[in-house]
Amino acid sequence: MTKLALYLRLAGQNLAKNRQYYFPFFLIGSACTAMCYLMLFLTYNDSVMEMRGAAYVLLMLGLGSVIMAFLSVWIMAYANGFVIRRRNRELALYNILGMQKSNIAAVLGFEMLFLCLACVAAGLALGALFSKLMLLVLLRLMRFEVVMGFSFSIPAAWQTAAAMAVLFFCLYLFDLRQVRRADPINLLHSDRVGEREPKSRWLLALFGLVTLGAGYYLAAATTDITMVILLFFVAVALVIVGTHCLFGAGSVVALKALRKNKRFYYQPRHFTAVSGMIYRMNQNARGLANICILVTTVLVSVATTVCLYMGIESTVDTMYPNAIGINAICSDATYRDTDFSQWDARMRQVAADYGVADDEFASFALLVVDTHYADGAFTADVPANQYAADAWNVRIMHAGDYARLTGQTAALQPGQVLANGLPEGVADFTVGGVAMTAAGECEPFPALNGQMESAHTVCLVVADQDTLADLVKQITPTETGFVPSVRWVVAINPASMTDAEQVDQCATALQNAAEPLPQCMDRITVFTNIGMRQQMYNMNGSFVFLGIFLAVMFTMATVLIIYYKQLSEGYEDRSRFVIMQQVGMSAAEVRATIRSQVLMIFFLPLIMAAIHLAAAFPMLFRLISAFGVADQGLFVLCCLVTLGVFALCYVAVYALTAKKYYAIVKM
Repeated sequence: MTKLALYLRLAGQNLAKNRQYYFPFFLIGSACTAMCYLMLFLTYNDSVMEMRGAAYVLLMLGLGSVIMAFLSVWIMAYANGFVIRRRNRELALYNILGMQKSNIAAVLGFEMLFLCLACVAAGLALGALFSKLMLLVLLRLMRFEVVMGFSFSIPAAWQTAAAMAVLFFCLYLFDLRQVRRADPINLLHSDRVGEREPKSRWLLALFGLVTLGAGYYLAAATTDITMVILLFFVAVALVIVGTHCLFGAGSVVALKALRKNKRFYYQPRHFTAVSGMIYRMNQNARGLANICILVTTVLVSVATTVCLYMGIESTVDTMYPNAIGINAICSDATYRDTDFSQWDARMRQVAADYGVADDEFASFALLVVDTHYADGAFTADVPANQYAADAWNVRIMHAGDYARLTGQTAALQPGQVLANGLPEGVADFTVGGVAMTAAGECEPFPALNGQMESAHTVCLVVADQDTLADLVKQITPTETGFVPSVRWVVAINPASMTDAEQVDQCATALQNAAEPLPQCMDRITVFTNIGMRQQMYNMNGSFVFLGIFLAVMFTMATVLIIYYKQLSEGYEDRSRFVIMQQVGMSAAEVRATIRSQVLMIFFLPLIMAAIHLAAAFPMLFRLISAFGVADQGLFVLCCLVTLGVFALCYVAVYALTAKKYYAIVKM
């Protein structure tokens, strides 16, 4: 019992004595616990589980929980590794003074137990305090009704506590391994072991440049959306490898180049800073690279998710312009011989029962072909390329439907079309290898349901239904293309139907009335503008919530690495700066040296992260374009605002850490 009391007292004293190390560890542990609880709280919350589109929201929360778990393990492992390394001399001294390693292990065990209990208690309290706020934010982002009241999730709490207990136990096992493998004499003198000047590894630096350039090239040159999705993670991996190589080898090369610049190097603040960084770059490189990657992740996650959310309204209005839209895919086999009049009349009658006037109901057949244009030829390609800069969306309607829509008749000969949106000066052209001649101009066709409007849209009117059916067989796609088919489109825009429930009822009735489908129709899809808007808010609201949530985690990791890095370097540099002051260096010169050193190292990851974001911009924009956001200016604005806000926070962290660093090294 006496021994137990001794262990408890030593553990408490050690935590108090090393509070400058353990307090950030406690803060980050509490934050990880709180965020784990919050994610599980939202997952188990009745308001989330009962909302429309709950399955998708729960999927995103589950994904976020997995990512956050990995981040928590990494952050806590990093913090624990730093603390145990800083305490090497203390633990070695215990061993030399007669404490067995088993006794030291017991003391460390009680320390970890105290930390675990404190982090779990503080984290759960913090999570419970902010749980309602997080729920309100999530519901607000998704445009759901906010329910007042306070609740505490017992399942979320005990699962969080259990997960943190397992994590702290694993950290304790790591500490035990370090203690048992350590040589007390070496540990006691570990802080006096100097580093050799690192060699200039030109090949590794060159490899980093090549790897980084390859990642940048993939981001800029990949245009097909399918390939963008496949190559995105390849580009990310290349950038990560290149970043580590450049910070590890390239930084040494750059610093030695600065040392050769006599005008720059032979200044008090630069001389000390550059010399110290050269000798310490081996241990600095990994931390700086990690900071750069974390900062880049924060910028990318926030900028993209915020852009997706801010672009919802324009995306919905573009992709789903009709109050109710119906798409039916028609096969080429029987389209020619199908009479759509009875089916169309049935749909019109159902719509009329809900107050839709005849002029508010439009229906027509349309052949849609995604193409690339060059030298008078529209080459049929994959639908994904509709987002490329050189993409042209060709829409073909027969004269009968065009007359019903516009009241304009067209007498066309074989090969002749009415056209709208052709490139300037083009009259004779081909679509998928089929030759056509523009015999006049037509009006633009109504917007389609569920499709982004291409920057280049061509509307063509052909002679009759038979001609349209023939085109389905005649248009030749590329090897990566798709076989065109006819889409039967219904667009309903009643001026009187504004109630969401009434719109849903009408859409459901139309869906039911569509059965049985005409012989040529393979499948039918009914859209509502109101429903798709809510679905987009569900999806993109979940994205932005998860993006900001994870950005907070990455930011905490960044601040933690920066703080511990500055703390470690401060203690390592203290004796050097004390000697310099003793031989005549003024306090102002010391402060200037510190500022120069911290600035050179501190802001390099931020600058590199901004370059990464700029290089990744084309690929990121193509990714969010796949979600319907086609406003490049909006994405540029989101990137710049995110970078600006984060830079301000980064400067604040710099000011605090520089102050801490100076307080350590000054006499």
